[in-house]
Amino acid sequence: MVGLCTDLLHTCTTFGRVMNLKPDTAPTAHFRRQHLSTEALEKLAETAVETNLSKGTVLSVWMPMKKFKLTDGTSLTAENCKKWGAYFLKHRREEFEELQKLYAAVWDDLVYFPAGKEITYEDSWMFERSYGGKRRHEGCDLMPPENESGVYPIFSMTDGIVENIGWLDKGGWRIGIRSPHGGYFYYAHLSDYASGFQVGQKIHAGDIIGYMGDTGYGPEGTRGKFDVHLHLGIYVRTEKHPEISVNPYWILRSLESRRLTYHLSEP
Repeated sequence: MVGLCTDLLHTCTTFGRVMNLKPDTAPTAHFRRQHLSTEALEKLAETAVETNLSKGTVLSVWMPMKKFKLTDGTSLTAENCKKWGAYFLKHRREEFEELQKLYAAVWDDLVYFPAGKEITYEDSWMFERSYGGKRRHEGCDLMPPENESGVYPIFSMTDGIVENIGWLDKGGWRIGIRSPHGGYFYYAHLSDYASGFQVGQKIHAGDIIGYMGDTGYGPEGTRGKFDVHLHLGIYVRTEKHPEISVNPYWILRSLESRRLTYHLSEP
């Protein structure tokens, strides 16, 4: 009886979450945080294989069940994924399909970690920044073992098309790549580019796109305002919101086994 009551309570709770799915989920803090855990990442990879579904599709089912916050993977099973996916499509098709597109944009084109094995990073999402006025850090910083510019290569995490390239006051030399499912991957503070990339050019996952640097925080050519690092930003878009940042930290964690080997460039 206790088990039955627990199941009914879970069903009612999840039904309530499904019925309250918003038609525009992207701007919500829950979605933007993309908060998982090591256990959740392992379960995500396992369930995607078992169900033959993409990680984005699995997450679009799982997130509403867990209030868009994944701190464990205990409820994520292949059976639940199929069951609740069908349920969401039946009762909230439009909202659920929009949610699937958002998660696909973040997760379904990922192939490689953007830097080598010696590069470190931490979850600095929404840390305070002051250059250009008080603001929040909408990305993740990846740090090299030595503060040397032009040495450590940056790899494209996805296939895609170069959408933006050149100087930005805050980002220095940067490149922005739009992946096939619509995610925008932004690599900033580069020392230089690996080649003469042009807007509209095709990029393949694993291509070297540039090298870690310390450019930015001033007019074109400004260097040395901070330590050498890569700022990685990941963005999604909707009809109402052309640019919404999401936390790259757990996305990077999911790619730990996909770090590429390379030979260091001479500074």
